[in-house]
Amino acid sequence: MREPAWRRPVLCSVGLLVAYYAFPVELGNTFVAGVGLLLTAAGLALLAWTMVQELRHLRVGEATRSTQALSLLLILLVMSSSLVFFLLDRVRPGEIEGLHTRTDALYFTLATMATVGYGDVHAEGQTARALVSGLIVFNVVVVAALVRAQASRRTGAK
Repeated sequence: MREPAWRRPVLCSVGLLVAYYAFPVELGNTFVAGVGLLLTAAGLALLAWTMVQELRHLRVGEATRSTQALSLLLILLVMSSSLVFFLLDRVRPGEIEGLHTRTDALYFTLATMATVGYGDVHAEGQTARALVSGLIVFNVVVVAALVRAQASRRTGAK
């Protein structure tokens, strides 16, 4: 029986959200840090299993999986970038103005990648601006690749 097409992207997203919010950034309380690390490991294990399944499908030549794999990598990029921005703010407060929580970091990453940049959360420091610039360039490349893959598939070109 064939699994639903939505299953892996949904599992991947759930695994990444669990890992993102559970990743321990304050190691003062050993129990909380331990639970956070376990939840982070569980989320990353779910992501790893999902990506292995995706790579298996790509290896056997299922062309329709390439867009899904690219989408999964984009979700991974969003979550890992959000965590990097959150940790950067913890290490160097003030690098990103208005960023105080993990949700702020996720919001900032999504606003940056969507190029809407509301301005309420924005890069102030040079390190943050360099990271944001890299994210914008990478995002443009990924979106361009996704559009090209979709256009090629619709026209039947390789």
